[in-house]
Amino acid sequence: MQFTEIKEKFALCKSWEERYRLLIQLSRLLPKPSEAELANLAEIEGCESRLWFSWTITPRTVLAYSDARLMQGLLMVIRTLLLETPTEAIPNINLPALFDELKISNHLTSTRLNGIAELQRLIQQTAKQNS
Repeated sequence: MQFTEIKEKFALCKSWEERYRLLIQLSRLLPKPSEAELANLAEIEGCESRLWFSWTITPRTVLAYSDARLMQGLLMVIRTLLLETPTEAIPNINLPALFDELKISNHLTSTRLNGIAELQRLIQQTAKQNS
């Protein structure tokens, strides 16, 4: 599924319950890292769920996993965005604004938002290292 399709699906959602169901559906599309890959992924601190994330710009790879379905859905959105965003546009990625636009942020706990903020920091840090 492409990022534009994901945004279109969220635009059709009329309620938080529909958005939540969509996130659960998206969570099923997130590739699960192998046990060896998971053991080598950095665990993201600050989120109420266990969350692992790693990505590189060249070659473009995104490995992400969570023990919570909701976070897996959010990770699938982020993964798709990162894989499709041109390298020069990566510094402009703003996850909090994206999840506001998708009308998700208001329904997330502060600790889940902390996890998203940490992912934002990691994305920007990697972008700076590769510029």
